[in-house]
Amino acid sequence: MSSALPEVALRIREDEDSIADLAASRIYGELATYVGVPRDELLASVRTNARRAVDVLISRQIPAVSENAEHRATTRARIDENVPIEDIIRAYRISLSATHESFISKATAAGLDPQNTLDGATLLWRLGDWFTAGAAAEYRYRAGTEAMKQSFEIGSLVRKLTTDSVIDDDTRQRAKKYDVDIDGVYAVAAIPAAGHDVEKIIRDVKSSGSTARAQALVAQIDLRVVAIVARTPTVTVSDVPLAIGPFGPLVHLVRSARICEQVWKLARKEPSGIHSMESYAWKLAVPDSTDINEYLIHRYISPLRPATAAGRDMLETLRTWLRASSSVRQTSKELNVHENTVRYRLQKFSDLTGGFEHGIDELFGLRWALEAYDSGFAANTDPTD
Repeated sequence: MSSALPEVALRIREDEDSIADLAASRIYGELATYVGVPRDELLASVRTNARRAVDVLISRQIPAVSENAEHRATTRARIDENVPIEDIIRAYRISLSATHESFISKATAAGLDPQNTLDGATLLWRLGDWFTAGAAAEYRYRAGTEAMKQSFEIGSLVRKLTTDSVIDDDTRQRAKKYDVDIDGVYAVAAIPAAGHDVEKIIRDVKSSGSTARAQALVAQIDLRVVAIVARTPTVTVSDVPLAIGPFGPLVHLVRSARICEQVWKLARKEPSGIHSMESYAWKLAVPDSTDINEYLIHRYISPLRPATAAGRDMLETLRTWLRASSSVRQTSKELNVHENTVRYRLQKFSDLTGGFEHGIDELFGLRWALEAYDSGFAANTDPTD
């Protein structure tokens, strides 16, 4: 009775309209997300599913996977209608159930033997698996494509807002698309991308840098994650430093980006934490002051012969002494040397450079020189030499 299965399958076509009506009613009744799908469109889709089921029962073959298969086209259409993937798959199962019920009814009426009935039912459920696999593949492809497109759009918008203080109508509309509050207050932040989980950084900064009214814009640009945030991110930056500029209206983001860049040059050397203009104050001027750096290093560092062991000891003593608010006792304690050793090194520094002859100005010059030297910001200067 192997020919009986195709014969029963052909009889299902007689119920095509009733199968479509039944499945559509069940789908609308169970899945609220299908309310926006026109009934005529849904009926046509169910009829297509029923015809495919008949073809599978006749041929006893599940369709081959194809990039342009109809089931993927249906999935694309439903995604465009804002139907979640789980509801798309559920709707197909409901449609297939209506076809399966018709098959069982026709098989019983025709006296189809149990083995052929079981074979037919198995083919229909395998068909459901085929659709599910294709729909899921299309969803992953579509989601990946949309995510990439959105990433490029956000990156372009971030570049525009951080380099151009003129917000034209096009920029305004693009910003509104991503829930940016045009009249809100924002700041520019930067986080290193290389060697880190960029997707996690983007998620964390976006969630913690947004408010109920204003969303943060976050994108990877070159070797950094750059963000336009509505508040200072509260996420714990445990393994990466985050540089942030001052807050202000969107038209002032160029200034925030410029200051963030200055902070970035120093913060990127830090192991972690949130760093702002307040974190560094005058040190922000060091990276872009090559002539001053060279002069001060020549004035305060070079005479100490920093490449020698004695020079390195002198520099470490000076750093510790400044950090200890000029306390000889605290400096000796931190360096684990005698206080007289600290006094000797400080006197040696003064003899070589005249460093303590003019009071606070000299101290500030020394601090600047050490910052430039330790950071390697002076031209033709290598702090390891």
